[in-house]
Amino acid sequence: MAKLDEIAELLTEEIKEFENSISRLEELHAFLRNYIIKPDTSDIDFILRQYNDHQKKAIDDQHKLMANVVYYIKKSMTFPKWATRLFFSLLVIIFLVLGYSVYKVSRIPEIKQEAYGQGEEKAVGHFMAFFEANPEASELYKKWREPQSKK
Repeated sequence: MAKLDEIAELLTEEIKEFENSISRLEELHAFLRNYIIKPDTSDIDFILRQYNDHQKKAIDDQHKLMANVVYYIKKSMTFPKWATRLFFSLLVIIFLVLGYSVYKVSRIPEIKQEAYGQGEEKAVGHFMAFFEANPEASELYKKWREPQSKK
């Protein structure tokens, strides 16, 4: 019987502890039912604000760069390809004509000398033909060419 009493005592103690545990669980359950959970989003808000500030700065920088690009585009002038080709073609033609003109002007003394030589040959040929056709004129010319000394 002593063993039975001992087992009964152990069972009563276990039942008391079980009842105490249940009462604590009921208190915790009541506390948790009445407990209001407030979500704390301050860290997330801080991160989102930083990201938003960073994005605004990036957008402002892009707007400034775009404004510069637009300014320089408005300031610049564009020419069609055909106009550029025409301009350079005319420029080459002008330089060719100018070079040819300078070449011709530099040859003017040579051309004059050549023309003088041709004119002289034609004149001498004309006079020789005249003197051959008119021998008396040839004699008069030879007399005229001889220097007359003063007496």
